[in-house]
Amino acid sequence: MSTKKTSHLERTAAEPREKELYETRLARVDQVNERVRLFRLELLSGPISFLPGQWLDTFVPGTPKAGGFTITSPPSAASAARQHPYLELAVQESPDNAPAAWLWRPRDEILGATVKVRVGGSFVFPPPAWASWEEGGRTRSRRKLVLVAGGVGVNPLMSMLSHIGERTEELRGLEVEMAYGSRMSSGDLGEIVFLDRITRLFGEGKIRGSVSLFVTGTSADGIPETGRRHINGAEVEVHRRRLTIEDLRPWVAIDGETVESTMVFLCGPPTMTDELAARLTSKDDGLGMDPEHVLTEKWW
Repeated sequence: MSTKKTSHLERTAAEPREKELYETRLARVDQVNERVRLFRLELLSGPISFLPGQWLDTFVPGTPKAGGFTITSPPSAASAARQHPYLELAVQESPDNAPAAWLWRPRDEILGATVKVRVGGSFVFPPPAWASWEEGGRTRSRRKLVLVAGGVGVNPLMSMLSHIGERTEELRGLEVEMAYGSRMSSGDLGEIVFLDRITRLFGEGKIRGSVSLFVTGTSADGIPETGRRHINGAEVEVHRRRLTIEDLRPWVAIDGETVESTMVFLCGPPTMTDELAARLTSKDDGLGMDPEHVLTEKWW
């Protein structure tokens, strides 16, 4: 018996979303690797505002139902102050998803097309708990964000990182720990989506903290089980295995006690996000974090 997959609009029916649709022009398509493409949508109407981490209801020509794709660019890229304000999306190849399949047509068939979009989503930075988190006596020097991505779950975190990197004075003292799990289709770390952009932010000192990479797949066999790579000035811990709760423990607990000034963002497949969130917040067999300080987003 076949099971019908729920659509993006069905899965996000309870999520907040804007009422207004904006027109954009598909101005650029870049091939990141064999499974992911990067799209630049130049705004034809607006201005448009959003928070880092939000997604778009994306209406492509000839397809009545919207696809859901996370914005990977920072809000500043869509600012009316820019000569050509734009939104950026990273979309994984998915032949069974009509909007994604359209975006994966040959470039010359889709470039210049009008795509309508609408902003939505509650997985955002800064989150609702941010204000109370700051008011709770946590000093700027102690604030820490732990960003955990699985596969294309890196997309909303990329928008957040770019936004944080632009606000070094406003967010002075914020430490960011990035844990990124990715399945490799070749032995080249350069194929990993946004790794180049992420390491530049850390390597250039725009973000203070560290990057840890967890790679899997037969193509990762040539990578040492554990090692360090210097990429764009950033020292990256590279592990040939899956990410586990034990990898997050040093960032959220000291001497067995949860650090209240830490906030975690998790985005990836449901199995990964559910398991890690449960272990992070469990007071019985986990780390006992405040659930308001563990935010999750799932992508299918």
